[in-house]
Amino acid sequence: MLRRIMTVTAALAVCATTAFAGDDDVSHRWAVIAGMNLSCPTMASVERSPRDAGNIAAFASPQCNVLLEYYLPQQHFSVVGGYNAETVQWFDSKVDATMQNIVLGARYYPLSKRFALQPYAALMTYTNVAQRHEQHSMSAWNGDGGYGRNYTLRLPRVSVAPAVGVDCYIFSSLALEFQYGFPLAIDGKAHVTTTCNGSPDVYRMRSNMHRHNIQIGLKATFPFRFTSADGNNLFSLIEMALGIYDPADEKKQETKKERRRMKLGRVLDSY
Repeated sequence: MLRRIMTVTAALAVCATTAFAGDDDVSHRWAVIAGMNLSCPTMASVERSPRDAGNIAAFASPQCNVLLEYYLPQQHFSVVGGYNAETVQWFDSKVDATMQNIVLGARYYPLSKRFALQPYAALMTYTNVAQRHEQHSMSAWNGDGGYGRNYTLRLPRVSVAPAVGVDCYIFSSLALEFQYGFPLAIDGKAHVTTTCNGSPDVYRMRSNMHRHNIQIGLKATFPFRFTSADGNNLFSLIEMALGIYDPADEKKQETKKERRRMKLGRVLDSY
């Protein structure tokens, strides 16, 4: 399985390098990014009860995001805007909430466009247009005991996120995008209190709604181009998926040093 993953990665890298060879003059004016994102909130303070000593905060179920990116006339800079839904959760999703965010930000790409891997740094803002306040109570009981839980959430209206990411171009106008950001919530609060087995002891968790965010998407740049090199790469990927072609089976090209060594060996063998 690991060998197959490494083979696929190598094939994608070869395809991307071929598609971008000599393509430094290409100017992509705008792009559409569609994918998903996952968030995990941080905690400001927590008191762990014996019953709730597991994962209090974890990555929630993935949510969708759709973004538009416009490349500025100055090289290396772009602006990004769009929509994403973002879910945060605690206590194995027993306490959760979803934000509906309007996204706006800017990106900086340090490398030339001719490179297939395009890392970037970004500064993003997320404006939650859904409701901000939630307050609920719950309880669960069984033969071994139970718990009661009260929580109050104040979802942030605005979050500001420094982020880093990379676009991995598979073809000339199609890339896989990976991004990590850390949205800093402005005026976000979460308070959860838990009691176990009817005990008067109260265990508290507090979060300021800062969170880790991972985004994975597919990016199409326009004007859209599909070159003959892209077609060859597509056929190679299909053959690889069907098991017909394996890049590891190709004969490696000899280096100049290796050719000299072989010539010297033939000369010595002639004596």
